[in-house]
Amino acid sequence: MLKRILFILAYIFAWVVFFEIARVFFLFSTWQYASRVPAYLVFQSLWYGLKMDLSMACYIAISVCLFAIAGLFLPFFRTRKIYLFYTGIILFIILLLIVTDAEIYKAWGTRIDFTPLKYLFYPKEVWASISHLPVFFILFILLIVYIFLLLIFRNIFIKTQPLLNSIRFRWIQLIVTLLFMCVLIVPIRGGFQLSPLNQSSVYFCNNQFANNAALNACWNFMYSVIRMNQLNNNPYVYLTEQQATEITNSLFISEGKTEQVVKDSGSVKPNIIIITWESFTEKSLAVKVDGKSVIKYFPELKKEGIYFSNCYSSGDRTDKGISAILSSYPALPKGSIVNYPDKNARLQGVGNLLEKSGYSTGFYYGGEAEFANIKSYISAQKFQTLTTKENFNKSDMNSKWGAHDGVVVKRLLSDIPTIQQPFFITWLTISSHEPYETPIPSVFKENDKQTKFLNSLHYADSCVNEFIQGLKKMPFWGNTIVIISADHGHYMPITGKRADDYRIPVLWLGGALKKTNIVVDKTVSQLDIAGSLLTQLHFKENPFRFSKNVFDSSSKHWAFFTFNDGIGYITDSSRLLFDNVGKRVVFEEGKVNKEQINNAKALVQILYSDFLKK
Repeated sequence: MLKRILFILAYIFAWVVFFEIARVFFLFSTWQYASRVPAYLVFQSLWYGLKMDLSMACYIAISVCLFAIAGLFLPFFRTRKIYLFYTGIILFIILLLIVTDAEIYKAWGTRIDFTPLKYLFYPKEVWASISHLPVFFILFILLIVYIFLLLIFRNIFIKTQPLLNSIRFRWIQLIVTLLFMCVLIVPIRGGFQLSPLNQSSVYFCNNQFANNAALNACWNFMYSVIRMNQLNNNPYVYLTEQQATEITNSLFISEGKTEQVVKDSGSVKPNIIIITWESFTEKSLAVKVDGKSVIKYFPELKKEGIYFSNCYSSGDRTDKGISAILSSYPALPKGSIVNYPDKNARLQGVGNLLEKSGYSTGFYYGGEAEFANIKSYISAQKFQTLTTKENFNKSDMNSKWGAHDGVVVKRLLSDIPTIQQPFFITWLTISSHEPYETPIPSVFKENDKQTKFLNSLHYADSCVNEFIQGLKKMPFWGNTIVIISADHGHYMPITGKRADDYRIPVLWLGGALKKTNIVVDKTVSQLDIAGSLLTQLHFKENPFRFSKNVFDSSSKHWAFFTFNDGIGYITDSSRLLFDNVGKRVVFEEGKVNKEQINNAKALVQILYSDFLKK
């Protein structure tokens, strides 16, 4: 009764072995890179890549499951022809991808994605690019290998074919095989974790080549092709390229009148900690439930630092906020550059810039780093240590997402004194993410969604305060800067104005600041954090194209953000939302004019053009 399942399992296993051999081929083919990597990382890439190999093998096996089911009723599907034909087609395509992938990596330093498809319309140019290679010899060897592998499969099938011949209890076999197909969803998505399999799922270290080697070329190509429509052209062309460039450049013009708010300690570099607070919306600061403030401690912390009261997030998801804060790279209207490892690897960021300047760097997150492909971005940013749910005890897994903020705070306060100074630490909180659960009893008793959300913010507020108070007791507090920023805003509490959903609290505090109890009410963006920080640290140039210096009194007061196929543009006196689908303004408040609409159009046009070039 289980013979069909045994046949399918053997088929999957054969593909997994094949993909591991293909990874060894990739490593030898790119030896100029592999030879520079410690041997243990090379071997680990074989282990960590298994998850993606299994996923790809199960994708391929879905059709075989359908053939096996059909074989219960149709004799043709119990013969070798259909399986040999199907496997032959898939094998040829995959072999072609594997060989092409190795050559692409040697030329470009990236794994294969949809990019080569764009050049199929230019055969002369393609030939000019590859004519230096022994193309016909490669194809000949490819054909030999293909025939050899197909013969191996044929022999394996001859031995396992009897497993398909039994049709006794066919209805039971039908049900069992259908259930097995459902089970395949687990390895296809990479396990039972919250986020489905992506490139980050197999990234395991700070060495980019070792991480790339763990990828399955076929899976990576398939994933890229599914997303290729987002990368073929710029859907946000409103102006000529010259007009869009001139408008965008004009928005970043300033006279360099920077106020130094960080104490000058000579050759001693300040420690930097960035707290990225999940879903922390400015709207929550004034909210009370049953007479109790939702945010109890943050208003007191505001008095100890420089608070930006009119700041806007770049997008509406965590992956968009991470790249906005650390790399000043805006959220895309339909996604985030974090989801594209080959592109986010080219981003400058506070992490890799400070690491090059002698900082110890670390990233802390109580959840899965694979979520939204964040791990690939963190890896590219050269964080020396990555602490996630995998680094906590099972007893600490007190959240659906992993370890709650209180657990991470204890780990941070334990680890930081042992880290060599100067250090740069980023902590991404987790507790105020859906489903808004907390490890302690709810302070606000209602059970509706909004109250749960506010209660989770209340808990996160206490954890952030506990962390800050713990830092103050440490001897290096006087030389430390802490920046607190939401990763993005939230639609709750509902105000009826969508622009409010992107307004977030941003606070600079710490013993290294010259001033305290300052409120800056000019319009700024989450994108301005990285550029402003590096200016305060005396970096000669701001490497971030989309970041202003908020401490420059001559910089212009504006912010922009993106939502699903739309743009938001904010000034001190106006707010507007522009919908790209309808090509019209869908919300306006204050003194909105055509110039501001063109500013918004130019920014998103230049952003997407820059994204396509990465």
